[in-house]
Amino acid sequence: MTTTKFKLALALSTTMAMAMIAAPAAAQDTPAEADAPFATTDIIVTAQKREQNLQDVPVAISVVSGDQLERANVNSAEQLFQRVPTLTFRKGNTNKDSALSIRGVGTISFSSGVEPSVSTVIDGVVYARTGQQTSDFLDVERIEVLRGPQGSLFGKNASAGVINIVSRDPGNQLGGYIDAAWYEGNEYRIRGSVGGPLSDSVRASVTGFWSQYDGNARNVFNGHKVNGYEHWGVRGKLIAEPSDALKITLIADYSKNSDNGYADSIGTVFSSAFNNAVFIPSLAPLTLDGKNKDIDNDLDPYTKDKNSGVSGQFDLDLGGATLTSITAYRHWYNFQVRDGDFRSDAPKYVNTGTASGDVRSHDLGDLAFDQFTQELRIASSNPQFFEYVAGLYYYHTKEVDYFNRTVTACTASTLPTVGGLTPCAAGSSTYTTNQGNADFTTKLTSYSAFGQGTLNFTDAFRGIIGLRYTEDKVSYDFARTSTQATAFTGVNPAFASAGSIKDNGWSGNAGLQYDLSDDVVGYVTYTRGYKGPALNIFFNMLARDTGRIDPEKSNAYEAGLKMRLFDRRLTLNLATFYAKYDNYQANFLDIVAGQVVTRLTNAGSVSTRGIEMDFNAAITDDFSLSGGFNYTDAHINKFICPAGAAVTCADAINGKPLPFAPKYKGTVTMDWRLPLDVGFNVDLNSSLVYQSKTNFDINQNPNAFQNAYAIWDAGVRFSTKDDKYSLSLIVKNLTDKQFVIQRIPNGTSFMRQITPRDAERYFGVTGRVNF
Repeated sequence: MTTTKFKLALALSTTMAMAMIAAPAAAQDTPAEADAPFATTDIIVTAQKREQNLQDVPVAISVVSGDQLERANVNSAEQLFQRVPTLTFRKGNTNKDSALSIRGVGTISFSSGVEPSVSTVIDGVVYARTGQQTSDFLDVERIEVLRGPQGSLFGKNASAGVINIVSRDPGNQLGGYIDAAWYEGNEYRIRGSVGGPLSDSVRASVTGFWSQYDGNARNVFNGHKVNGYEHWGVRGKLIAEPSDALKITLIADYSKNSDNGYADSIGTVFSSAFNNAVFIPSLAPLTLDGKNKDIDNDLDPYTKDKNSGVSGQFDLDLGGATLTSITAYRHWYNFQVRDGDFRSDAPKYVNTGTASGDVRSHDLGDLAFDQFTQELRIASSNPQFFEYVAGLYYYHTKEVDYFNRTVTACTASTLPTVGGLTPCAAGSSTYTTNQGNADFTTKLTSYSAFGQGTLNFTDAFRGIIGLRYTEDKVSYDFARTSTQATAFTGVNPAFASAGSIKDNGWSGNAGLQYDLSDDVVGYVTYTRGYKGPALNIFFNMLARDTGRIDPEKSNAYEAGLKMRLFDRRLTLNLATFYAKYDNYQANFLDIVAGQVVTRLTNAGSVSTRGIEMDFNAAITDDFSLSGGFNYTDAHINKFICPAGAAVTCADAINGKPLPFAPKYKGTVTMDWRLPLDVGFNVDLNSSLVYQSKTNFDINQNPNAFQNAYAIWDAGVRFSTKDDKYSLSLIVKNLTDKQFVIQRIPNGTSFMRQITPRDAERYFGVTGRVNF
C-alpha cells in the first residue's frame, strides 16, 4: 500500500474509532431521523419452510442481510465466515475441493461419491456439491445460517447445518441500481439490476455482475500473478400471481468463473537428509509463514467453472394451508489444471520404492455435474392448535469425471542415494514421462418423506415433533489406465471397478418451547441426524477403496433463549448445544503412490459442544451494534484408522480437536448514521472478527495450524437524502494482519498453505446509482 493510501486508511480507522466512542453521547443530543435506518425490526425467516419471525423459531439461526454483505465486501461463502462465528471455510486446491463446517463439523473430501455436511439452499433449491456453493452471491435479500442437524425439514446434506440463501424479489415499481467498485490490487466489480411490474399480475427482475482481480501473489517461476480471478453472471426472476390463491416464481441463472488461484505456497518444516538435499534448496525463494503467498510452479494453477440452473416454484393457497411445489435442474462444469508436485525444479532424483522423488507432476481434470430435484409440500397457513409442514422430496445427481496426471523423471545414476532417492545420472538429458488417466461416473439418488408439527398446548407453551425417512443409493463405474504396469510417483497401476450401495435412515426432532413473556422465548430440542452412505471415488483409488462408507448418524441436543429487551431495541439470542456423530464421514491424509491424498473413511465418533450468542442492538435509531460469539469444543472421541492406510493412525489423536474448528470466535459490527443536517447522509460502519488458534489436520500435525488473529474492517458511505446516489469507501484488514486458511502436510517433505485475499490490508471505493 502506498504512503498516501496508508494515511487515508489510518485516517478512516481513526474516524471509525472516534465514532464508536462518541456515538451514544452524540445521539442523545440529536433527534433521530424519521427513517430510523438502523432501528431493530422484526426479521422474517423461512428456516422451517414457511415465513416466521426469527424470534419464534426454536432453532439457533444467524441472519445476515444482503445490505450488510455489500457494505462489508463479502461476495461469496469463502468470506461469509467473517460474519457468522460458528461457520468456517476450508479452501482446497480448487473450488470443488473446498468445504464448509458448522460447529466444527463438516465433510472434506476429493471423492465424487460423498456429499457435504452443510447444505446450501438458494431460493428453496439444494446445491448438491460443495463446489457449487463457492459461486459469487447475487442479489441477496438475506442469508440464514441454521446451526446443527436439520434433518426433518431439509434432510439432504444437512447433518451439520444449513445455509439458506434468499434472493430479492422484483419490486412493485420499476426501478433498479448500478454500482461499480475498485479495490487496491486492480480488483474491479460491476453490478446492476432492473425490475418491476410487467403487468398487473406479473413482475420480473434481471441482475448481473462482473468482477476481476489480478491476484495477491505471484509465481516466482515465471513472474505471473496468481490467486486472481474473472467472474461474471446473470440471474432472472419472474413472479406471476394470476389469482389471489396462486403464486408462480420462475428463476434462471448462469455464471462463469475463471480463477488463476487456489494455489499452494510451500515451505520445508521437516528435518531429514532428503529435505536438506532436495527440498530446502529448491524451495529457497519461499518461506512457510503467514506473509508468504507466492508459489514456485512450472505450471500456473487454473480453474474454469460454469454454474447454471432453472427452477419453478408454485404456491397454491388452499385456505387453511399452502401447497408448494419446487422443481429445479442445475448444471455445473469444472475444469482445472495444477502443478501436482508444487515445485518448478527439473527432476534431480529418481523415485526408489515408496519415497516421494523429486519428479515433475502435472494434473488436469474436469467434471460435468447434473442434478434434478423435486419437492412437494403442504404447510398450514393459519394459527391453529396443530401447525404443520409435510412433504415429499426427490433428488438425483450424476457426475462425470476425467483426470490426467503426467509425471516426468530422469534416468538413475550409480551415485549414492539421498533420503531413499537415487540422483539423476550426471549430465543426463534423458527423461521418462509417464501418465495415468481415469474416467469415472458417480450417481446419487434419494427419496424422502418428511413432516414437522407444532402443537400449541396454550398461547405460551408448545411442543415440536418432526420425522423424515430417506432412501439413498450411490453407484459408480471407474476405469484408470496407466503407461506403467506398476505404481510410479503419483499414479497407481491400471484399475477398473463398478458397484453401488443402498441404505435408508430416519432423522427427526422433538422439542418444547415456552414463552416466558411476549419478548422472551425458551426452547429445548433433541435432533436425530442422518447422512446417507458414501463411496470413496477418486483418481488413485484401489480395490481397498471400493467398500461402502456407512451412513453418518448423530444425536444433538440444544437449549436456547430468544429475547427482545429494552423496548425491543436489543435482540439477544443464546444457545447451548451438544452433538455426537457416529460413523463420522471424514477425510484422512494418507500417502498413495507417493502422493498425499485425502481418503474418505468412517472415522469413528466425534462430538461438538458449546455456547453461542447472537445480538442486534439499536442503541439509537441511528446507531446499532450487531454480531455474535461462540465457544465450540469439537473433538475426536475415537478415531478408526482406514484399512490399508500408509500413514500410521495414533491413538494420540483421540480427544484432539477436529480440523477447522476454532474454540473461540466472535464478530461485532457497528453501523452509525451521522445525524448531520447537510443535505446528505453519512453512514459509518466498522467490524471486528476474532478467531482463536485453528488446527487444519485431523492427524494433528504440529505445523498445520493458524494462530489466533483478529481482522478489523471499516467503511464510510455518503449518500443523498433520497438515497439515489452514494459513494462508499472501505478498508479491509486495517491492521494488515497476515493469516492462512489452510495448511496441508505433504508427507514428511514439506508443508503447503493457502493465503486468502483478505490476509492483507487493502482499500476500495464503490459508487452506486439507484433509479
